[in-house]
Parts: sequence; C-alpha cells; structure tokens
Amino acid sequence: MTTKEIIQRIEGEATLELDWEKNKITYAKIKFLNYRAIEDILVGKHLLDSLMITPRVCGICSHSHVNATILAIEDCYRNVGIDLKIGKKAHYIRELVLNAEKIQNHIKWFYFLILPEFFKISGKKLTQTEPFKDREWFEAQKALSDILKMGAIFSGQWPHGSFVMPGGVTSDPLESDIINAKNFLTLTKEFCEERLYGRDIEEFLEIETVNDLLKFDSTLDMAVTHLRELEFNKIGKSYDRFISFGKYGKINEPYKAIKTRIFKADEKFVSESLENSFFDKTNKGYTYSKSAVYKGDFYEVGPLARLMISKDKLVKDCHRRCADSVVSRIIARVKEIAILLKRCEYLLQNIDIKEKSLKTPKFMPKNISSNGVGIVEAARGTLIHKVTVEEGKIQKFEIIPPTVWNLGNGSPKNPSIAQKAIIGLDSIKKADFVFKSFDICSVCTTQ
Repeated sequence: MTTKEIIQRIEGEATLELDWEKNKITYAKIKFLNYRAIEDILVGKHLLDSLMITPRVCGICSHSHVNATILAIEDCYRNVGIDLKIGKKAHYIRELVLNAEKIQNHIKWFYFLILPEFFKISGKKLTQTEPFKDREWFEAQKALSDILKMGAIFSGQWPHGSFVMPGGVTSDPLESDIINAKNFLTLTKEFCEERLYGRDIEEFLEIETVNDLLKFDSTLDMAVTHLRELEFNKIGKSYDRFISFGKYGKINEPYKAIKTRIFKADEKFVSESLENSFFDKTNKGYTYSKSAVYKGDFYEVGPLARLMISKDKLVKDCHRRCADSVVSRIIARVKEIAILLKRCEYLLQNIDIKEKSLKTPKFMPKNISSNGVGIVEAARGTLIHKVTVEEGKIQKFEIIPPTVWNLGNGSPKNPSIAQKAIIGLDSIKKADFVFKSFDICSVCTTQ
C-alpha cells in the first residue's frame, strides 16, 4: 500500500509518499515539486551580482546565503593573488548577523512547528494552554523579532540584506547602534531565560545531563518530559552519522562524527547525487531535490551534528540515552540558542567601532577568472556555495544547502537521512513529525 501526505506548515511545499507493509512504513519518497532555478539565473551574471541574487534563495536564511557567497567571492580573489585581509570588526559583524538569523530560526522552529505538531499528535499541552492561544506564543514572536532587529542594525534589513563586500562589510555602526543591539539581544535573552529555559542562560549552559535539565519548570523541560513519555526518544533515528564544515565555536575545521567518534573531513569529498531527481534524464525522477553525500554516504547536518562534533556535554548525554532521535535533535537545537546568545554578547562587547569596516586593496580586477568556495554553518546545517568565474562572469554557481544533506532521497537499499528516520514508523502523524524535526525548507532544497 502507498499513501501520499502533503506536508503543511513548512518553508515551501513538500510531499511524503509512503510505502506500507503490516502497518509499518517500509520506504518514503520525499518530493519537492517546485523548481526556482537560482543556480541557472546566476550564469552569465557579473560575479558581484551574486551578492544580490543568492540571498533571495530563502526568506528564512538569506544572510547565511550572502555570507557563503562573499566567502566564495573572496576565495576567487585570493586564488588569483589578491591579498584580502578581513578585519576583526568585519568578521564580528558578519557573525552577528548570521547568529541573529540562526536564533530566530531556532525559536520559530520550536514554537511554531515542533510544539504545535506535538499537540496535534498527542493532544497534550506542553505549556499551560494550547499553542498560539497562550501569551507565550506572542512573546516568542516578539523575541524572534527582537533578535532580527539586532541583526538588521548591521545588515540594514532582514531578510535579503546585502551588507557584505570583498574585504569586509558596508556596515559602520556607531556606539548608539551597539547599545541598541545589546538592548534587543537582552530582550530575546530574557524571554529565553523566563520561558524556554526557566533559569539564567549561564546556569542553563552549565547543565551536563538530561536529568539535570528536567529539574526546572520551563517549556523545554515540559516538552522533553512529554516527548519521552510518548517514547519520541526512540523514534526518528537515522545513521548516527554527522558532519560539519563551517566554522562553529572552537571548531574551525571540517569534521565528521560516526556516533561519538570524530574524524577530520574534507570538502572535496562532498558531491551531489541526482538519483531520483528530475535532473537525471536516465531514470524516472520524482523530485527537484538533489542529495548531498560525503564519499557516497549520507550524513546529518545541523545543530545536533555541530554539538556532537564540538562534544557538548548535555547533547552527548542525551545522545547516550536517545541516540540521534527526535528528542536529541530538539535538545541540541534549543541548546544552540543559548550558545549563540552568549556568543552575540561577546561579539557586541568586543567590536572596535573605530576599526575600518571595509579593507579593499587598491587594485581589485573586475574581470577575473577563478574558482571559489564559501562555507558557513546555517541554522539547518552546512551550506556550501561554489562558483566558477571567467572574465568576471559567472560560468557555474553551485549551491549545496543543508536540506539536501538531510532531506534528499536515496534508495530502498541506501535511504537518505530523513528517509531512514521515517522507515519503520507506524503512523503518518509520526512520519510527519519526524520529517519536520529536520526543519524543512523546500525553497533552499530546490533553490
């Protein structure tokens, strides 16, 4: 038996086509049916035009895309001998904007996707009232709005800010801007402390075990407690393989992890498979999504991958109990909010507004021929931009978003990350919930 389920309340549109046998899912086809052709649009454009076009890939993670693009462009210049020296101020501003985007994405995912979906499945209230009817949901909306305002002080707007240029940023904040940014950050932090964590950020960051996590009366604590009661800590497991390429915290090199064993990785072994894609004319494709693999294997990207690789004690304890389940993904993602809030505090405290924002060499050739790669850790995971430019014009632009790592399609013998997490479940509602635990963005997936 085969059933089809349209996945609602996500970024874009997606469909699950599920094969069943004896009331168990035996295979899942993940279908993304809208193609936007951003990679094709970029061909023939001037290299710097990509800074205006790639942020339009997504309305949720546009600054992740512009950050990946500027890194690829700067890599092109360096590969032809142009000495670009990005100052600390510019690095900090780029990271602040990127972190603001991640924080809002995580809050939005938890409050407006995970909690309502859990209520729909179980009928259980994870807070005192139903989702969207309690004051907490309005406070969550304000918190994510406040953190975006913090980022917009430096990016000029959100989404689709084009505040970066080769050599730095166009933003030149005043002391008053830093004060305003700190105020917006504080508002978001206070919401998280009062509602999400039920304790100070600093105290939350010291937690090392799931048992200690559950000692407070907070939304996260109640969510984890109810999810475990319904055994969501046992479902949604995939290969227990993780990978991360962009700079994150103290991790500045690419790494992969197989369960808790960590190894160095290399971007050159990343490839995109066209298996099951409409782009492969040799078979009967059913989706516009490609699939990202590392040496032919599927790896999970995102907050769980990042925190497993960086050996976060709370996430490692959760993984020991729950492996790479739905509960582990939720705890990792909500934990990352606190990590990013703390990091933003540091960045704002240490920006030197007297430093030059943009350090461009006197000679910057417009008609270069080169190749470049830019990699960042976006909210959903590793994002890679690759560009080939000849005489200043883009010949090829490749975008490998996090969602083609997690939500691509494999085969019944070698399913993708999300497919493997869904196989074996006994209901469409559970499959829908597990699918959404990866945070679906069809517009990034199909660009």
